[in-house]
Amino acid sequence: MFRRSGPSLLAVLALSAAGTAAHAHDPFEITADAHVSGDRLTVHTTMSLPTAARICFAGQGARKTIDVPELTTLWPALEDCARQFFRVSSGGAALAVIETHVDVTRENDLDMRVSLPRPRATPLVFEAAYLQRLASRAMAGVVLTATGARTFLGQKVLRPDDTVFEIPITTDAETPGTPPVPGFRRYALLGVEHILTGYDHLLFLLGLLLVCRRARTVAIVVTCFTAAHSVTLALAALHVVTLPGRVVEPLIAASIVFVGVENVVRGSEPDKAWPNSWLVVRWGLAFAFGLIHGLGFAGALEDIGLGRDGAPIIAPLLAFNLGIELGQLAIALPLYALLSKLRARPAFARTGVKVASLLVAAVGVVWLVQRLIT
Repeated sequence: MFRRSGPSLLAVLALSAAGTAAHAHDPFEITADAHVSGDRLTVHTTMSLPTAARICFAGQGARKTIDVPELTTLWPALEDCARQFFRVSSGGAALAVIETHVDVTRENDLDMRVSLPRPRATPLVFEAAYLQRLASRAMAGVVLTATGARTFLGQKVLRPDDTVFEIPITTDAETPGTPPVPGFRRYALLGVEHILTGYDHLLFLLGLLLVCRRARTVAIVVTCFTAAHSVTLALAALHVVTLPGRVVEPLIAASIVFVGVENVVRGSEPDKAWPNSWLVVRWGLAFAFGLIHGLGFAGALEDIGLGRDGAPIIAPLLAFNLGIELGQLAIALPLYALLSKLRARPAFARTGVKVASLLVAAVGVVWLVQRLIT
């Protein structure tokens, strides 16, 4: 009975990742950041045009998408949507919108910026009331990050059934009892959290490790992946290299498809002398695709204001990467131990790795199609 459970277990892991991948890169996920500076609270929200269509137009005017040529006639409705998307209050009193700016980015995302008075009473409350219009999209949500002039106030994923984010603040619109800026430990924890909830990154890692037989091969594969994404993460944080999410996210999905197919074509790590040409190719794959995944990680640091207002970036980058490395090892080592036991069973040795690799590739194809059409 257990002999048949190896491929089934890995199938469940892969299919579960497909079902929950939206948490990492959902086409219906909306990114928003609220920042207090001077006498203003600025709320910056970005969403795709199809998502904006569903969010901003309801009832008889409901629509599934917005075509760029239509934008000139839709500006009033979109500006009204920007003003009302978040209801913001401070100490129970609603904050009135001072200024609204709506634009479309080069990637055809709707970019909304709303200015409100500086909040001075606790709690500071954000309610994404319009998010309920995406109730049919189970994993639709707003990743809302709030920062003060000197502190990280908090972050929450708002969903259609949980649209309120309440933050205790001081009269200076800062978080009571927290250090002026996130420390090394906080950035490291953010790195751990990000990799453990980045299901597409984890599935890619699973694909890399499925065919590794030695513990040192696993360690070097994980390190190559980390080294590569550290490079592009740093370059993105310094604004030397940037790519829009509409390019990065399909590339990440494509990397999952590639590694799954490559596993089937080239097979598992050979028993011959170590290192060998098979290992060099595997390490190269980990590094090459790690460069792409690093651009996907960059958004997490942008969301919490890395480098904002002249804050240092070197220590936070090191801490965040350390957290990602620790998170990867926390997944990779138990996975390697499980795979080692499964390989001892003849049935898994014959077909298990190929079946699991095909499942990884299949999930990657699903994500790739989703990300290309949304």
